[in-house]
Order: sequence, then structure tokens, then C-alpha cells
Amino acid sequence: MENIRIKKNTLLKLARANNVKRVSKEALIEIEKAIIDITEKISKRAIELANHAKRLTVKKEDIELASK
Repeated sequence: MENIRIKKNTLLKLARANNVKRVSKEALIEIEKAIIDITEKISKRAIELANHAKRLTVKKEDIELASK
């Protein structure tokens, strides 16, 4: 995949929404890697599910099934 980045402010908002007061730069980098990794895995599985259903469009149901 191409070099995908998540904005620092977005990562900080996610952390603060979960009651984290301070986060190191290294922790933000690791969180970003984990989110991208999980997203790629779910996306690939959702595409497989859509293809199996003979569809080109990935639907909400594909994402829900892929994330289980």
C-alpha cells in the first residue's frame, strides 16, 4: 500500500476520547501503525466478501462481517 498517514490531531482526539491525558510521539506512531494495519485487513476481507457475492461495491454488511 501507499504511505497512508493519519493526522496527529485525529490520533490525539481518539486518545482523549478514551481518557488518555498524555501520549508520547512514539506511542502515536504505534497507534497509527496499528489502525492502518487493522483497516487494511478489514478492507481486504470486505473486498473478498463483495467479490464472493459477485459485487464490485463493498457494502456496510461486508465491513461488518469482515470486522468480526
